[in-house]
Amino acid sequence: VRSQSTSVKLMRGTIEIQSCHPESNEETKALLGEWYKAKARTKFLERMQACLERFSRPAAVTPGGVTIRVMQKRWGSMSPAGRLSLNLRLIQAPADAIDYVITHELCHRMEPGHSPRFFRMLKRAMNDWEERKKRLEQILA
Repeated sequence: VRSQSTSVKLMRGTIEIQSCHPESNEETKALLGEWYKAKARTKFLERMQACLERFSRPAAVTPGGVTIRVMQKRWGSMSPAGRLSLNLRLIQAPADAIDYVITHELCHRMEPGHSPRFFRMLKRAMNDWEERKKRLEQILA
C-alpha cells in the first residue's frame, strides 16, 4: 500500500487493486508485486519455522537471511554464506510444496551439493519429498 488512495486487497478470492493511476499498467503491476512480496514474506517465514522443526539441530540449518525474488529457473537457492532465496512464484503453491522447497534448501546448509548424503538428509527431514516436488512441478509448471 503506497498511500490512502492506492491499495491491494484480497476479497472473496479476487484481488482488488485501487490506484491513483489505473491507466498505468506499470503502477498496477508494481502494486500487485509489492502485495505478493509482502504476503510471500509472511507465509515463507511462517513455513520456514515449521520446516526448521524437522531437523534435530535447527540452529545448524537456520539461514542467515531470506530473500524473495523472481527466479526464472529455480524455486529456491542457498548461498554459500547461508542466505536463502525463494522464488516469489512459490506463494501460489500449497504449503506442502513450499515446505519441500524450504526443507530442500535448509539441507544445503549442511551439504552444499546434491550428493547421496544430501538426499539421505532430505529424506530424513521430509520422507515424502519426492511426492511434494512432483506436485509443485505439476501445479506451477
